[in-house]
Amino acid sequence: MQHGHERRQAYRRDIDGLRALAVAAIVIHHAFPAVLPGGFVGVDVFFVISGFLITRILAEARDEGRFSWGGFYLRRARRIVPAYVLVTLVTVALAVWIEMPRLLAQTGAAAAASGLFLANVLAAQSPGYFAPSLQQNPLLHLWSLGVEEQFYLVWPALIALLSLGALRRARAGPALALLAASLVLAQVMVAGGGGVAAFFYLPTRAWEFLAGGILALGLVRPPGDSRAANLAAASGLLAIAWSLVALNQASPFPGLGAVPACLGAALLVWSGQDATPGAAALLRTAPVVALGRVSYSLYLWHWPLLVLAADVAQQPLTIVQRLGVVALSLGLAVLTWRFVEQPLRRGPVDRPWRRLGGVLPLLLAPIAAGAALFLGHGLPQRLSPDARALADLEETDVNPARKVCFEGADKASPDQCRFGATPGVRPGPGGDQVLVWGDSHADAVTPGVVAWARARDWSVREVARGGCPPLAGVRVRVFGRLDRGCEAWAARTLDQIAADRRLTLVVLAARWPLYRDTPPFYDVNSPRVAVDTAARLGARPELSAALGATLDAIARRRPDLRVVVIGPVPELTLAPPECLAQQRQLGGRPEVCARAPAGPPLARAMPAEAAIRAAVEDRPGVVAVFPTDTLCRDDGCAGVIDGRPVYFDDDHLGASGARRLVPPWLDDGWRRLAAPLGSPTARR
Repeated sequence: MQHGHERRQAYRRDIDGLRALAVAAIVIHHAFPAVLPGGFVGVDVFFVISGFLITRILAEARDEGRFSWGGFYLRRARRIVPAYVLVTLVTVALAVWIEMPRLLAQTGAAAAASGLFLANVLAAQSPGYFAPSLQQNPLLHLWSLGVEEQFYLVWPALIALLSLGALRRARAGPALALLAASLVLAQVMVAGGGGVAAFFYLPTRAWEFLAGGILALGLVRPPGDSRAANLAAASGLLAIAWSLVALNQASPFPGLGAVPACLGAALLVWSGQDATPGAAALLRTAPVVALGRVSYSLYLWHWPLLVLAADVAQQPLTIVQRLGVVALSLGLAVLTWRFVEQPLRRGPVDRPWRRLGGVLPLLLAPIAAGAALFLGHGLPQRLSPDARALADLEETDVNPARKVCFEGADKASPDQCRFGATPGVRPGPGGDQVLVWGDSHADAVTPGVVAWARARDWSVREVARGGCPPLAGVRVRVFGRLDRGCEAWAARTLDQIAADRRLTLVVLAARWPLYRDTPPFYDVNSPRVAVDTAARLGARPELSAALGATLDAIARRRPDLRVVVIGPVPELTLAPPECLAQQRQLGGRPEVCARAPAGPPLARAMPAEAAIRAAVEDRPGVVAVFPTDTLCRDDGCAGVIDGRPVYFDDDHLGASGARRLVPPWLDDGWRRLAAPLGSPTARR
């Protein structure tokens, strides 16, 4: 984050100290999220500091009749752009070397948007700041610079308006009204399911800058004595500390959730205006101040290095590795501050617009580089043929009917998603023997179900919808959107089950853990999902109860029907095809891709498995099979078998993997369904 321009004002060590606190919170949160789950509020602290410093500069320059539009933007460009462009280009260069095409295209889009200071607008199109897919973006952190620069395109003009005539004496009032309006808007959006937009867009973040700005405009007089200053400083530190440990990625944010951190930052800024409160003495110590001075460069460097290091490792970084990345980031920040920030921020300010024309073209470099990567689809041609074929498996080793039956599920007719007993031959209109019902994981296992059914001369129909588990009577919200339409989808599927008299077997498959808890930290593709009981919105159903109710609903319609529930497919800490492609490209060891540590996938799967077991126990005509029994052994979960990936990403079986693994699972389930009820085989 930028430091502002403390021109003419006395230097305040405590503000550099507050910057150090903010950047330390952010870096620790990103490197060790369990230590400071709310460390992301460091960005909010930066916004308050920025609002105070820049508003003070603008107001005093206006009051003294020396404000220059060109001079203001020239100083900002010199302060922000050189280090910004340097880190962005280095990140792009490293990404070209490290990332596979899918991720590199995303990095290219982020680089181009960052060059336009629109990274926040791009990020707002994502599932959210904490969505793991976005967390793979090494330029994600530049969203905050986008918000900041957008604010300073608007705020100087408003200050100019509020500095006219009689408005000057009361200009803090309109600023306070804007603050209130922005905060109310943020809270309304967060409460209404628009948390992603509220997080990334300027109108819902402007109040944080204004929290510092109204102090610079003199809304509140500086503390009159040291007691008031000490009380304010201590309260501010406590408010920020509370936010760091009490908030987490599930907290409603920004809105009212950001108030403690912003109020705390404002209290610390206010307490030091005419005093040096002892309560904030730590912020004025030499090491803390030194960290504050390099905070902008440290903010720029730390995130790309953490993301790209994890991409190279293809597994969560160890504590030692994360400490090493943080140390490297700090070293690069010191060098960048010394040799880029400091020399280039100085210089004459005459003819500012002409000089500004010499700085802003630097932004064309990340725009051009990013556009080339995005429009070039991640430059797959840079890969060796073997690496490219592996990287393409996410598109080529999927259910052949995926586009029609899953991506176009709402428009597909039953006939389009019916697979005949003989390849290429569709059965007649009499019905199907097997129905596969579920979400994207059901779509992924369908090729294996088809392979199993064809051996019996049976036909299969797929009913799969993204984000919709095979559960009746539940409402699913994904990425903050109100409703995925899963309740109506399930009701239609149950009607189809009742109507198809040839139907013999229903296969239920889903990403079961997703519907019982929040995504794990390690996951790279997991959406944020909320599940409600449709009859009692806001009440989260137990997975075992919801599955049991669904099995009851099937039995009521078709008591003779048999059901196999395919339990959770282990969710790996890597994507085997991309991992293998990267190892092939970088000359690494393909063995790191073959097995993922079993701890995270099993911790994720086992509670859902227990819920499934509880739902199917002693239920006639229903059995469950668990992929972890096959894939997870000896402290590892297999992602590659006999040299070939069985997944197409980190949690979906590839079509080839499904054809290999699913038939034995269904053989086991079908055998137990045929066993006499109550026998050990049937209960297993």
